[in-house]
Amino acid sequence: MLHRRLAFAFAAALLALPTAVFAAGAFTSPNAYPTDATVEYDSVDRTVRVRGPIGPRFEPQLRAVLAAHPDAQRVDVRSPGGMRRQALRAAELLNERQLPVRITGRCASACALLWAAVDAREMTAGSRLGLHRSRLVGPLVFPDAIAQQINAHNDRETDAVLRKAGFPEHVVVAGSATPSNSMSWFAADELQREGVPFVLHAPLRGVAPTIVAVQATVADEPSGVTQQ
Repeated sequence: MLHRRLAFAFAAALLALPTAVFAAGAFTSPNAYPTDATVEYDSVDRTVRVRGPIGPRFEPQLRAVLAAHPDAQRVDVRSPGGMRRQALRAAELLNERQLPVRITGRCASACALLWAAVDAREMTAGSRLGLHRSRLVGPLVFPDAIAQQINAHNDRETDAVLRKAGFPEHVVVAGSATPSNSMSWFAADELQREGVPFVLHAPLRGVAPTIVAVQATVADEPSGVTQQ
């Protein structure tokens, strides 16, 4: 009984942390992500292109690129997901800069959280958004009761972000009901029909949307944890 009380007290302390960095993947060490997303600037159309998993250096990378290229007009993303706290910090940065985020392929888990958390959202025809439940990934192992509380907190946070972004309740529920080792995909035209507010663009001429493979075992907190 004492052990149980201590476990829940520890969980309560974690949930009270101001930065709440435990969102899926919060306790993941940098080594858990063999690669970070590439964040590059395309001067032709003044676009910052993000490709790959959202790792522990994502927000600082994005901040550095935007500082070096203040004329950037938007960010476009293709990502299987990653660390949710980095995704949310990046969303705060992009909202400060009033930059839209455009999905041009597949955007899952923490990437979906990033997209939902920004004020200006765009998708190209043929692109998809992936949602699922959170899970903890990384070298630290927590008692089941604590892990469940942390994941439940992260899932509530994700649901709140989706609702604020205008996602209908049945889509929110579908995402939260999807196991962290799986993914519920939503096409751009489907989300548009559901009334999610965003700007739908045709794909670039002669260029088919590139699909980023999603591996459920990647530490991307699914937004899921392999993402979120």
